[in-house]
Amino acid sequence: AAEQAIAIAIMASNPPTKRARTNGDDSSPKNQPSGTEEKFLEANLDPITPNVLTRSKDLAAAYRAAQPYPHGMIHDFCKEGFMEEILSELKNNSKVTFKETDLFRVYQSVDLGNLQDGSELAEKMPALVKLKSAIYSPEYRAFIECITGLEPGTLTDEVDCAANCHARGCHLLCHDDVIGTRKVSYIIYLTDPTPVWTNEDGGRLELYEAIAENGDESRCV
Repeated sequence: AAEQAIAIAIMASNPPTKRARTNGDDSSPKNQPSGTEEKFLEANLDPITPNVLTRSKDLAAAYRAAQPYPHGMIHDFCKEGFMEEILSELKNNSKVTFKETDLFRVYQSVDLGNLQDGSELAEKMPALVKLKSAIYSPEYRAFIECITGLEPGTLTDEVDCAANCHARGCHLLCHDDVIGTRKVSYIIYLTDPTPVWTNEDGGRLELYEAIAENGDESRCV
């Protein structure tokens, strides 16, 4: 299956206190969904896998413990085969526009803000419309608030999402991602199932801590 992951990083001047990472076993009977997680399941956030929605406590613990600052990775985010459907829809039904600045060099295709229900483009991309419906929903925002430790109701319906293609030579330079009132940044990877994505291919997410005033070098994770 294609690599699937969401990277989330809260933009806050005072990040949550670091706590120990938990090592829960999702298959264990003692790790049944909590009341909050049951609400996420009842929201029917298809195509997000139920297994993701029932791990909010473990995801939150891993998020708080992550270095160099709080962030998280969610693997197998959608049901098996669903991301491949989205990838196929984007390849076959969208046009790309080359964009280049001093920060990035990329081919951009669909801005989900322009993907309106009932439009001709939406009819060609039913899987992408379904994903948009899930990640733009108030229930999903509550799920992300739970993971990141944000107060309920902090996240609004102002969600940005666009599909970008990084061909050979494309890049996104190091940046802090602090834009206006943004609270959470996220990335959804849509890579071809074959050949398998390797480190030699580039494109991995790299996180850098701030450079100390004494000039010590920052770490990269």
